[in-house]
Amino acid sequence: MAKADFQKNLALVDQGMKCLNTKPITCLTGSAFAAVIQGMTVATFVADPVAGARAAIKTLQRLEEEAGPIKSFNNVPGAMSMAAIIGLSWNSKVLIPGVDLPENSVWQIKEEQLVGREAYDEILAMGYDNYINKNIMPRIIDFAFLSKYMQISAENQPEFDAFFEDWAVPIFMGAQSTRVPFEGLCGMRSLQEFYMDCYKIPDKLKEVSDFIFEEKYPQTEAALEAYDNPVGVGAWVGGWRTASAMVNPKIWENLVWPYMKRSAEQLVKHGIYAVMHLDSSWDRDIARFGELPEGMTILNTDAMTNLPNARQKLPKMPLMGDVPPSLLTTGTPQQVTDYVNRLIDEVGPEGLFVCPACDTPVNAKYENMAAMLKATNEWS
Repeated sequence: MAKADFQKNLALVDQGMKCLNTKPITCLTGSAFAAVIQGMTVATFVADPVAGARAAIKTLQRLEEEAGPIKSFNNVPGAMSMAAIIGLSWNSKVLIPGVDLPENSVWQIKEEQLVGREAYDEILAMGYDNYINKNIMPRIIDFAFLSKYMQISAENQPEFDAFFEDWAVPIFMGAQSTRVPFEGLCGMRSLQEFYMDCYKIPDKLKEVSDFIFEEKYPQTEAALEAYDNPVGVGAWVGGWRTASAMVNPKIWENLVWPYMKRSAEQLVKHGIYAVMHLDSSWDRDIARFGELPEGMTILNTDAMTNLPNARQKLPKMPLMGDVPPSLLTTGTPQQVTDYVNRLIDEVGPEGLFVCPACDTPVNAKYENMAAMLKATNEWS
């Protein structure tokens, strides 16, 4: 790694996190779109993550050559199958392109009820990890499939770690965080059943959420103490089904915010940026993020949260986003350029990391991605 280059880029990111930068900062996220631009199907990208990552890197290099420097990454291509990553994250079966779906469809969570309400008491009796390994894992992922991709990742991930270390650009998604229990519980119970549980047995959900978080917290603590990624500077604290637009204020205060806050604070304690990955609209509760450590927390939104409103309520909070997926897939380069310029004008360049909203859609146009980077680099 060119340490001088990394330190320069890290200093810029640090300025952005403290809202001291005077120009917006380029940031890129996603891998599948970059592989598809190289002619790969989504099915092949999922089935052969090593080839997919190598193809994606070619697009990222081309983008930087043609549209100017990429100063930070939200996440980067790696050697693990997305079907495994997504399923394990949400305790849900994943429908796979080329197997369950057309080859150029995006992988999808299969929404289904895997367990009944008895699961909560069983988790309290058995422990969360033990329960998941015995009752959920066999139902959402084939062990041979998972073993295959874990081996592939172990053998090949060092190649990509070395590549991005040499690129010398900070990566926001590197470490792990203690997840909000709401997400995994909702995945195994299904959205409809779990939301009903939130209303009918809130005390039980609070008890089991506290139990899960306290079980996982020391595991994450040990991982953070051992964390050794030269360019990984952050971790996601995810908000998907926990969004303000999805749950009422009482549920949010009881089952969402306490765990998001503690997870972010845990990362910051270890000097790791807390990336609040916020899908859907968080407008109702956006001011609450001002409770999180200043200069170490960033809001990563998906074009459904009002960023000018967020900037007004949180003037010292850095923002990552939020070029809409629809614009990157169906818009023109000029429309993308206009959006980026308007976004910068509305929220100001200070603390703004211009990035695709949530993730880059798999069918994003190359010329639109280039326009996003170029507009950010050329803004003055």
